[in-house]
Amino acid sequence: MPLVVVGVLLVVGCALGFADASLSLASHQDVLAVAQPVAVGQVLTAGDLRSVRVSTGAGLAVVPAGEEAGVVGRPVAVPLVAGALLVPGDIGTVSPAASGADVVAVALKAGLFPPDLAQGDRVQIVPVVTSASSTPTVSGGPVDATVLGVQAAVASSNADTVFSLQVASSEADGMASLAAAGDASLVQVGAGS
Repeated sequence: MPLVVVGVLLVVGCALGFADASLSLASHQDVLAVAQPVAVGQVLTAGDLRSVRVSTGAGLAVVPAGEEAGVVGRPVAVPLVAGALLVPGDIGTVSPAASGADVVAVALKAGLFPPDLAQGDRVQIVPVVTSASSTPTVSGGPVDATVLGVQAAVASSNADTVFSLQVASSEADGMASLAAAGDASLVQVGAGS
């Protein structure tokens, strides 16, 4: 009889040990870690990342290894050090601007732009003088730009339509000042121009 009791206790003890080990393993997850240092703004590559298995406690916001395709090709928002776990806040957004270009927001009233402008259209930002402004200080005349986005004004409001325009970095400050003063107009560039 004492051997039966010892046997039952041994079985129960093993079952409890197995259950504890099983629960412990279930809380582990494969996540992405940084394989080498990555600078701010640098685009992540598959070589910058590696998969590691960690215990995922409550409140640990990490990027699962299965989501690698969603982060590769995106720039980082903060400097990353080798060995750090990748968290969603580390990833920035891809800038729509090409190298050597910046994005300028221009808010315009109806009549200062062709109404059918859309993303991808080539335009020129032309300085204009309104009755409330002085002579524009932008030199060199019209500036070439590409429409990256259009946020149309609500038809029943007096709001302006806002254009996100890609311009050469050397022209961005002048165009931003021109737009802020309300001294800009857009001209759509023809296909063959």
